[in-house]
Amino acid sequence: MRESRLTLTPMLLAAMLLLLDFSIAASALPSVGNVDSYGIDEVEPASIERDPAWPEALVCGQSECDSIDRSVRFPPFDASWPVEDAAWWFTYWYDLDFNGMDDRLQRIISGDYESPSPTSIIGPDGRDTVAIVVDYAWHPGPTDRADLRATLEAHGWEARGSWFWQADILDSIFIDHVPVSSLIDIWRTDGVVLLEQQNVIVPLLDSAPRGSKVRDSEIYDETMRDFGYDGSGIVIAILDTGVDNEHFSLDDFSDDNNDNENDPEDLSDPKWIAGCDATSLNQNDCNNAGDHDPDDGDGHGTHVAGIALGTGDSRRVNQGYAPGAYLVDVKVMTDAGGTNSAATVKGINWVTANVDTDWGNNESSIGIQVMSMSFGSASDPQGNDPGDNGSGADARAVNQAAEAGVVPVAAIGNDGRRRITSVGAADASITVGAIDDKDTIGRGDDAIASYSNSGPREDDGDDDDQDELKPDVVSPGSDIMSARHAASTSPIPGTPKPLAKDGYLEMSGTSMACPAVAGFVAVILQISEEEGLDLDPQEVKDLLRENSDSRGEASEPDASDTWNEQYGFGIIDGNLILSAMLGNGGGNGGNGTEPPPPGEGEWLVIERPIEDSWLVEGETYSVRGHIDEDAETNGSVEEVQVKITYTHKPDDSPTREVVLVDWHKAQGSANWSTDFSIPEFREDDINALEIRVFVQARNEYDQWSETQRQDHELGVVEVTLESPSGQSSVAGNVRFEGQYETVNGGTLQSRVGKDDWMDEVTYAGSGGSTGSFNFNWDSTEYPDGSHRLSIRLMSGGGIRSEEIRITVEVDNYPPAPDLMFRSGLTVSEWGIPLADTFVNSFVDVSAEIRNDGDMAASNVVVYLLEEGSRKYELTIPSINTGDIIEVVLYWNPSDVGSRTLTIALDPGDSIAEIDETNNDASLDFLVVQRPAGVDLSFSPGAIRTLPAVPRPGEQFQISARVDNLGSTAAENVEASLLLKTDRGWELTLSTSIPLIAGAGSQIVNFAQVADAAGPFEFRITLAGSTLADIDWSNNQVEWTALVDKTTIAGGRITNFQSGEIPVEIIELEGEGIVVTSKDGGLALYRLNSDRGMTPCTNLLEVTWSGDFASASTDDGIAHIIWTRRYLDTNGYLQQTVSYSTIDSACQMTPIQDLMEPILLSDGKYWGIDLDLKGSDILISGYHRDLLTGGTYQDLTSIFTLQADAPTSSNDWSFTPNVVADIDVIAGQTDDVQIEFGDEDGHILYQSFRNDTTGIERLGLWYAHGELGRSSWSYKKAVGDEASLAQMKVHTIENEDRLIVVWREGSGQGTELVAMIADDTFEAIDNLSMRLSAPGFSRLVFLETSRGVQVMHDMVGPTGPQIQYGMINAESGWIAISDRIADGWLHSVDRAPSGDEAVMIHTSSQGWVIRAMIDDSMSSRDDIDILEQLRYSLGLDENSFNILLGGVAIAVLLLCTIVLGVLSGRAIRFMGGGRRVRAEGILLLEEDVVEVIDDDDIPVTAVDTSSIVELVEIGPESDAGGQRRQRRERRAAVADATEIGALPSMPQSPESAAVPAELPPPPLDEGMPMPPGMPMLNRPVMCPECSSRFEVAADLTMTRCPICALRIDF
Repeated sequence: MRESRLTLTPMLLAAMLLLLDFSIAASALPSVGNVDSYGIDEVEPASIERDPAWPEALVCGQSECDSIDRSVRFPPFDASWPVEDAAWWFTYWYDLDFNGMDDRLQRIISGDYESPSPTSIIGPDGRDTVAIVVDYAWHPGPTDRADLRATLEAHGWEARGSWFWQADILDSIFIDHVPVSSLIDIWRTDGVVLLEQQNVIVPLLDSAPRGSKVRDSEIYDETMRDFGYDGSGIVIAILDTGVDNEHFSLDDFSDDNNDNENDPEDLSDPKWIAGCDATSLNQNDCNNAGDHDPDDGDGHGTHVAGIALGTGDSRRVNQGYAPGAYLVDVKVMTDAGGTNSAATVKGINWVTANVDTDWGNNESSIGIQVMSMSFGSASDPQGNDPGDNGSGADARAVNQAAEAGVVPVAAIGNDGRRRITSVGAADASITVGAIDDKDTIGRGDDAIASYSNSGPREDDGDDDDQDELKPDVVSPGSDIMSARHAASTSPIPGTPKPLAKDGYLEMSGTSMACPAVAGFVAVILQISEEEGLDLDPQEVKDLLRENSDSRGEASEPDASDTWNEQYGFGIIDGNLILSAMLGNGGGNGGNGTEPPPPGEGEWLVIERPIEDSWLVEGETYSVRGHIDEDAETNGSVEEVQVKITYTHKPDDSPTREVVLVDWHKAQGSANWSTDFSIPEFREDDINALEIRVFVQARNEYDQWSETQRQDHELGVVEVTLESPSGQSSVAGNVRFEGQYETVNGGTLQSRVGKDDWMDEVTYAGSGGSTGSFNFNWDSTEYPDGSHRLSIRLMSGGGIRSEEIRITVEVDNYPPAPDLMFRSGLTVSEWGIPLADTFVNSFVDVSAEIRNDGDMAASNVVVYLLEEGSRKYELTIPSINTGDIIEVVLYWNPSDVGSRTLTIALDPGDSIAEIDETNNDASLDFLVVQRPAGVDLSFSPGAIRTLPAVPRPGEQFQISARVDNLGSTAAENVEASLLLKTDRGWELTLSTSIPLIAGAGSQIVNFAQVADAAGPFEFRITLAGSTLADIDWSNNQVEWTALVDKTTIAGGRITNFQSGEIPVEIIELEGEGIVVTSKDGGLALYRLNSDRGMTPCTNLLEVTWSGDFASASTDDGIAHIIWTRRYLDTNGYLQQTVSYSTIDSACQMTPIQDLMEPILLSDGKYWGIDLDLKGSDILISGYHRDLLTGGTYQDLTSIFTLQADAPTSSNDWSFTPNVVADIDVIAGQTDDVQIEFGDEDGHILYQSFRNDTTGIERLGLWYAHGELGRSSWSYKKAVGDEASLAQMKVHTIENEDRLIVVWREGSGQGTELVAMIADDTFEAIDNLSMRLSAPGFSRLVFLETSRGVQVMHDMVGPTGPQIQYGMINAESGWIAISDRIADGWLHSVDRAPSGDEAVMIHTSSQGWVIRAMIDDSMSSRDDIDILEQLRYSLGLDENSFNILLGGVAIAVLLLCTIVLGVLSGRAIRFMGGGRRVRAEGILLLEEDVVEVIDDDDIPVTAVDTSSIVELVEIGPESDAGGQRRQRRERRAAVADATEIGALPSMPQSPESAAVPAELPPPPLDEGMPMPPGMPMLNRPVMCPECSSRFEVAADLTMTRCPICALRIDF
């Protein structure tokens, strides 16, 4: 086989010389319709009309490019003759216009698509670069390569870090990072015949060996392994993501190695012999020596290798198809799992070059015989590409490898539809689909896997219709257990490489089916070598096609009577291959041959089935034996014939014998065997009794032995369950009872879920037996809830019955919730999972949680913890039993390093649960430092005002959050506020921010006053003389705030019942209705003036169908429409659209069904909306009709309904197909938007589009037309990837003006688009705007006299927030928007002439209802002062009443205190009436003066010459002593100058010590007083405060004027 490669150069040279003249003539004189020597139409593109399916023509300068020379030519002097077939490029699949440029590249050039290359970078032309294959008419030489490089470099291409690789087996050069601008110049290069876009290659991942009859089993005894075939000596190349060959299933053949640090060269019998990393730009990683050992960072390649050739380690359990085969590891996909096709072709090229290489291991491991390719091109964007015809570079490379002698095995793909591409489309590939074997060995339940692609392949135009028959074969691919790679746990460079050990995991996909066939082929090649058959790759492929277990009907009977588009030629079958290769056919079923003639002597020994043993219906057995050595065979035995029959006894008839398998030749002679399957006779009501085996042998002289017979009784292994029934819950010990039937006894087994099987009861015996069984199951060992129990019977011979599965509801504990995590934590940014994030970024942390209990959980508090500290909190109002919800919490990491994040459910344990231990889930997540430098930025939603809605004429504050996205602090940042005026942007204010720390943020504030209501446009810029910003583009933000006389009231937390969610809120002049979804219907609540809710006694709908819309009127009612289901008289579910009105008391008018009822199986109504114009009502919605008037066409259209004050269903006018043939998925669009115009109706709707990117996505469309007429003619696509549209139409000066807002884009790039347009949907006076609104999920319009209020939500710097704006079509302005609340918006409504809008939104505490109060309404003048105060404070009535109560209590307390103080003073005043008034002179110290009130001591001015100084006594400081001395000196001077002859008073020995109380001096009544001298008083010093004063000499009691102490004399 390895010497079968032919030297084709002389033959190709001769062919070229013969064909040269024809090709030159063909290229020189092109003409439409003429056929050249290759049978290909030569067409001049410029001379014919272009097909609409073709891409846009290539343009050179201002005109269409001339065609290039694509003829077969002599190569230049330094080039070589081509290695591929001449003129192959004319059949290239992706070149519909035959111009030599891949259609996909043409669409990229024209701007329809962008490059899909995973290695794409931004090129010099500003576009994503492409990865291409440049195909030549010859094998390119040095000049060709130099010219190509020069062309590339002229367009800015850089060789460093880019692919530029020439294949040996193709006439092609592979390049990436190619600028789009260079493609036409490359295409026009001499010798180039085709430019291909490289395919984006991805891995096709979405017991088996025993089922394929490769390993022995209790079902299939005669297998490849029984004959000693295990792929020994065959080398398999695994082309994948690399292989961790240190895994104990992949390291050595003997499985003696138990040290995974050993390299292959350290082992005596290594499986790995060579490797190549084709993804590396380092050529040493893929040299011909094959000494590089690529690792697997993805896991796909290791798993694939284990399936093909794994030994299953020392346990030999998870063993591959060819455990004796050698491993060559060819890495063609990166650790991320994908690559361009350059790497795959490079890998195939390397395999082809080493087809005969001696690896130096041993004599048996030479070259490469098989290559396994579990990859293919990524799914196309449109989802309708059937693949290609095998003309691509990667497919041509596969054909070249097969020509060299390698058997190529390729996966078909996992799109689940007809699609065959890349290596799987190659003519030579054995293309493999996948079956799901249900984890059983038997073939009876095998079925095609849902993900497995189907055929046929696209036609390549040759005469061989066999090439298109793909898949070739199928093999097991679902839930395949194989080797697990060593997953890296550290992203830090330099960390030791992790090593695989003995782990296994299950994977599914055609990626798993492909290596199964590769291993299977290795076994075929081993047999081929040992039997001297020397099969080549095509012969191996034919052998598989002709000897597989065919399934399904023939899909292409003209080409094959066995090939099926899903199963191919069938399931791989080891027995059939052995029969074909060793036994020349036979083996499974009678062939109708004549019975052998009678003979003499018993020459044979029947080994199996054992004599007198019982056999079991539905099982497969092998009849095997050997030649009796003691028998007289008269020569060697050359043939053994076998026949199988069974006996049965029909009712009222004698026993009959029927042939099951007629006489046929067994496999082998000395040791012979054949297999047969016993039908399940009971299913066909056949009373089978026994199986009879007949054998007879023939010797070399054509003499026959006598017929030997062996009889076996038939039995059944089955079990039936009688109780429990599964219809009611169970508790405690549950008794299981039923019946069994078995052969040779057995064991009854049970298991819960996927737990291990447990033996319950064992029965002894021989032969067939029946009986009853029972056993107890302790349900208390399992938590309450649903559990699946399986029961089976294992017979004494190891035959298993079919499993009986029953689901029981365990209920051992009182009803309680059980909150648990259904998934782990995911950190992501706008839906894209992250492995790490920057510090001070804003990301969401999500997880799926489930209530696994039997009771709803209400008000579930959820914390996000970082290192145990709470970072975010939310409250989920209700989680019903069995509900699965996704919680999303927001995280703004502030510290660098690995951070432990925890989501905690019910952290306060306020909810009594069945299991409290499963409420936390954690994740270690890496936070990395910001890039070095300063990068100041305004994030979306970073602007807010205080108050939330600025008021005209009043000062408000503008606040903006500035984030530093770099790691370096920004200092002295100048923040400037500019206002939009008629003269442009004018600088108004500036302020300095001293410091914004790296990865930190600061708030900058500006105060402003807006003169009038309306838009207030401003711009904030950041600059600084020393500021060096990394990115100046994000240092500015422009915003439009709405100035309006609107007050945002305080919110009121509200709760709904378990499993209930709000649908709509309806405002009806101060009261209203809240509609909720509950138990599949619509419930009603009255909304009181204080925003409290009272349940209504009636339901709006019992069987709601999911759509609801309403519109309020000034007369206190709301018009409502909804979709509903009901059972008709025949018991079928029908759907319709219903209408009614409702008031604030929940009273409804009779329901009117508006649409013809439609069976749910025949179509659907959805997406309804309504508009009012006086008493006229207009309704619209989507209608999907699967029958379309009996034509059985599945069409979706838009209908309208119109009525004027309808009182019954007959009052409505129905118009179908207003917009027809819409491409949407039923129920997966937003509501239609319908509006009255002046004369026409206006509609916004959604439909799929793929017109610019090739990616199918929902777009927004606009239509208008005359009401009452179908098929509106004006339709226009207005939004790309657009949703959540809202529209209002105002008629201004007899012209309709459209006010429209919608969401466009997704994730971080989500935008809010607002517009004021005319009825052609063109913006009037450029009145449109785009606002970055990441996380935008809800949009509501409300009409007012001042304009249309716009409410929407988004995610800002701290989480979800609600924004409020307004659009005024008459004045021509758009003001969006003010941040008014935190949370997600749900619904908003207002009465047409009302002054309040009422909204429902979420918050961290649950559902909130709040009002938005319009202060500009004239009715405000009639409101009392308390109401006006409530509105100005922004409070609802309940909150305002609480505030009033608090204020009243505070006033009462204050009054009580004042009254107490006044009462005390009054008492003192009354007590002062008994005192004697005395006058005197008092000298007060400075520190005393400050504490004496005028009311305590009246003070009047007197002559200071009469002052007597009062001196304190007692311990004093130095300062106090100095003051005392000064007072004594002043007193002495006064005595000497004023008193004169007055006798001196007695003094104490120490001048500083004065008695506490001085007796009055003795006075002589006859002594005359000095002139002008007043009468002396009694001096007093207070013993409490040491104050000194005088009182009248005749008093017997007084009080200290300082401390009020009573002093008695």
